[in-house]
Amino acid sequence: MRFVMHPDMVYQYPIWWVGLALASLAVLGAVSLELAARRLLPLELRRQHNDVAAAIFSIIGVTYAVLLAFVAMLAWEGFNKAKAATYGEAATVLDVYNVSLGLTEPERSAMRDDILGYTQFVVTVEWPAQANGHAINRDSQYLDDLNRIALDIRPTDAAYGALRPLLLQAVMRLQDARQERLLTAQTTIPAIVWFVMLLGGGLTIAFGSFLGAPSVRMHLAMSATLALSGALVVILVVALSNPFRGDFRVTTAPFDQVRSQIMRTTKPS
Repeated sequence: MRFVMHPDMVYQYPIWWVGLALASLAVLGAVSLELAARRLLPLELRRQHNDVAAAIFSIIGVTYAVLLAFVAMLAWEGFNKAKAATYGEAATVLDVYNVSLGLTEPERSAMRDDILGYTQFVVTVEWPAQANGHAINRDSQYLDDLNRIALDIRPTDAAYGALRPLLLQAVMRLQDARQERLLTAQTTIPAIVWFVMLLGGGLTIAFGSFLGAPSVRMHLAMSATLALSGALVVILVVALSNPFRGDFRVTTAPFDQVRSQIMRTTKPS
């Protein structure tokens, strides 16, 4: 029950270890249930009700398959949203920098320093916090500085004055992009969904034990295969349900690329 109510604990271990543990537990549970059913329920009794049990089992199986598909798609969609938000924010950082190139000194250097500071802050502070499952509730000082610099611009001509609204819009988009990334980091599959998914899998495997097959080995193999197939989907959900955690997390590669590009194009003053 502790695993169900605290699913984040699985991200403390490598995904291959978690996958092997889940698959082994599922197969062991399926085999144990079938062996227990054979001891408690005579084979002939189960075979007499095979037609009814098979019909009910097909309904239960389809229902659980739909649930698994829904949860897997939810996890996959959340992972893609987090990845898109990350690339979108990094692209917006580059937009702010490109607009700031039209400024004169010392505003241009101040903007560049704050942009580089922001990317460094995201990579070294915010990303590790997201990877540990911590919510980030405070504003970024670098974004506040960028917004202040943009507001303090005093136009000297029409062309230079046009940069001020462009820069303010770019900084605003960056603030929105950051909030979207932070939101995707906090969006996870609720504990009740984990509970229903795992309990439903156990009930589905358990109901399969009511079917009576003449061969013990064949029935054990079928039960183990059924359990393993469900466990594989659960492993997929575990890997994708928290986009910034685990082995298959969204990385800081977009911010690293933007930072490298800005450093390459920066000329010493």
